[in-house]
This record gives sequence, C-alpha cells and structure tokens, in this order.
Amino acid sequence: DQCSLVLESVQKRESLADGLERASHENKQLREQLELESELIGSGPYMTELKTRIARIAPTDATVLIRGESGVGKELVARAMHFGSGRRSEPFVCMNCAALSESLLESELFGHEKGSFTGAVGRKVGKFEQADGGSIFLDEVGEMTPAVQAKFLRVLEGHPFDRVGGGAPVKVDVRVIA
Repeated sequence: DQCSLVLESVQKRESLADGLERASHENKQLREQLELESELIGSGPYMTELKTRIARIAPTDATVLIRGESGVGKELVARAMHFGSGRRSEPFVCMNCAALSESLLESELFGHEKGSFTGAVGRKVGKFEQADGGSIFLDEVGEMTPAVQAKFLRVLEGHPFDRVGGGAPVKVDVRVIA
C-alpha cells in the first residue's frame, strides 16, 4: 500500500510538473503575442495593407519571404505570421544568418554531434529542431553560403537532414519565414 502511495505521489508530481511547464510556455507565448500586437502600430494605407496580407497568409502553412530594409520590422511581421497561424502554441525561433561564419551557421541551424569539430563537447540541437512543430524566422537568408543553402533547400523540400558530424537523419515539421 505504501509503495502504491509513493508511486501515485510521484506520478502526480510529474503530471503537475508537465502542466506547469506547458502553462509557462503558453504564458511566454501569450506575452510575446501581446507585445507583438502593441508593436504593430499604425493605421496608414501601407500598414493596413500589411496587416491584411498577414491575416490572409498567416493561417496557411506557406513558406514566406519578407523583404525590406534593415530595421523595418521584418521579425515583427514574422512573429505576427507565427501567432496568426495554427502553429501559434509551438516554438517561434529566430536566426540571423549574416551574424555567423559558414561552419557556425550550419551548426546553429542543423545542430551537431559530440566530437564533430574542435569544441563540440556534446550533441547540440539546431534551430530547425528547436522550431519543430512551429516556425523559424531566418533573417538575412541571402547571406547563406551555397553549401548551407543546399542543405537548407532539402529542409524546405521536406527532406530530413543530418546534424554536423551526424549520420542519423533528422526530420522536422517547421514553417520557414525568411
């Protein structure tokens, strides 16, 4: 009897911990959404057209290319698309492709296995895996080298990819916004 009480207590604790983690994640997502809604301000014709396009495209699962000068709010538009989609309760991950060298960018996007290069002391999950089920925003996607672009294209086509130094294919379900 005492063993079953202890087991029941452990199961309840695990259930509560899972519930707390889900609630915390949802809370974070809702805070981001509220912040986003307060940041997409303006009522001029261009902003109205932008909001209309976001509302039309967000519910689809289409890959989206956002164009614009630096600082115009491409990430805000990407967030609005994510939170307007059926993936809103899943992760939204951002990555600036111009900020890293080719090898670091590949490792950040696709992850790596322990020992795959100097300093790889453990397995690292990449941004695509972190965004699995959700959306990933790749800023400055045009700065990717051809080798990284080729690997990225395979992900866009729905194919699995290998982590740097890995042999086991990784399949993700992610919406790409770039």
